Amino acid sequence: MGSPFDRLRELALRIPEGAQELLPLIDFMEAFPEQVTEEALVHLVGVSALGIAKSPQGGIWDGQRWIFRRGEATPFPTNPGKGWISLPWVHGDELFGHLALRTESQPAALPLLLSISGPLLAWRRLEARRSDQNRALALQISRLNTLFDLTRSLGEVDTPQALVRLMANTIMGEFRIPRMLVVDASGGVLFNRGLGVLPPSLESDELRRLVLDKGLTHAVELVGTDHSHGFAYAADPVPGTLNEDDELFLQTLLNLTAGQLTNLELHEARLHGIRMEKDLELARNIQRRILPKRLPEPPGWSCAAANLPYQAVGGDLYDLWEAGDPQRGRRLHLSVGDISGKGIPAALMMTQLAAFLHAMGDQRVGDWGRLAHRLNDRMNEVRDRNRYATLFAGSLNPEDGKLRYVNCGHNPPLLVPHSGEARRLAPTGPMVGLLPGAQWCEGSDRMEPGDALVVFTDGLVEAEDAEGCEFGDSSIDQVVKAHPQCSADELLERIFVACFQHLGEGAFRDDVTLLVVRRDA
Repeated sequence: MGSPFDRLRELALRIPEGAQELLPLIDFMEAFPEQVTEEALVHLVGVSALGIAKSPQGGIWDGQRWIFRRGEATPFPTNPGKGWISLPWVHGDELFGHLALRTESQPAALPLLLSISGPLLAWRRLEARRSDQNRALALQISRLNTLFDLTRSLGEVDTPQALVRLMANTIMGEFRIPRMLVVDASGGVLFNRGLGVLPPSLESDELRRLVLDKGLTHAVELVGTDHSHGFAYAADPVPGTLNEDDELFLQTLLNLTAGQLTNLELHEARLHGIRMEKDLELARNIQRRILPKRLPEPPGWSCAAANLPYQAVGGDLYDLWEAGDPQRGRRLHLSVGDISGKGIPAALMMTQLAAFLHAMGDQRVGDWGRLAHRLNDRMNEVRDRNRYATLFAGSLNPEDGKLRYVNCGHNPPLLVPHSGEARRLAPTGPMVGLLPGAQWCEGSDRMEPGDALVVFTDGLVEAEDAEGCEFGDSSIDQVVKAHPQCSADELLERIFVACFQHLGEGAFRDDVTLLVVRRDA
């Protein structure tokens, strides 16, 4: 049993006057389902129309171009003139074009062909549009999955190199890109695929030549929140070029990677901060152990000292200890030092200076100038770059108040007598650890009952008020003289109170150390 179209042909042949027009129409209806594209359907309509009209010449004009044509086309598709016909091809309000044929008369089957094919073309366009939408939706779902997978995977890597490698492999697989290069902000190669062996870092000229020679037509900067992480260079995909949506998705993946690179840097900075805080806490503990917890106070003497580091750890030191001398009795040794610079490097040098000083002055010191010379030799062996120290060190005889000392470029301490003018114990040589082979001499003085010795670092006397006026050592002299009956602890407190009142809303700009020794009246 034949198809329905065979039956229609059989019936058409029984009507001789209509067969020549109906047979091409029947052929069109039978062939239509096999036309899978709009171009194929338009071609079928044009061929069928020529067959119905038995015309060797004609075409379909869509308003801008011939979408189907046989033979020479008329220059006026919508009004071709004598010997031509022009029929609109419409469906509802949509005009698909005009059918222009070279024929003397219009076959009755032509309008029927156009009325049948119009809905079919509209349906075909709808199907194509739906198919395009489905493909676009499928692509969007696929890319959302890619974005989700990449986001999850990026959160699992902990190095910039692994992160960039994951990103680059994802991009190359997603777009079928054969060659890709990623460099950091200084030209260091982070990723290379399809470009052969490359050096670890590329100069600007080398990078430019490589990009041109290898056809890396796409360049995108990996921009973080406040700086660049580098550039990604990629060749065109194997199937062709990247369209606007592709480039947008590529930029999204790279932006995601740049953001994660920034997060890694912030995470590393936080870890570094935690490690630094642990190091600082360790340094603070070491420094606390170096500074004496309790000060020795021979009978008839009072001692007090305090240290205020400018940063978490400081470069100032103070120490008081008793040294034995079987022949001449015990001596009270004291020292105050100030390391150049601030922070951990200064604190480390301070610990070395304190250890050397205590070791060399553990017994009675015959000559403090010679001790400074030995100390200078040791500090020059271990000092960090241009760091040096100012130092005041010496010994007191508790029995008679005799003071022997060396001042290595330090702020002159004040010896404030019970009555009379204060004496400044001037430097007796240069700083320690600055000049190899330098020499120092020993200074001497005597503390009478009621006298006070005040040793300090420059952070105290250089403290400025809002107008830039320094506290100065004359202020210390005034405080001591105004309280002749106060102990060393009370004097230290009153000096600090006076300094804070001088500062007002300001703050210290350097480490502050203050040592007060008073002989009872």
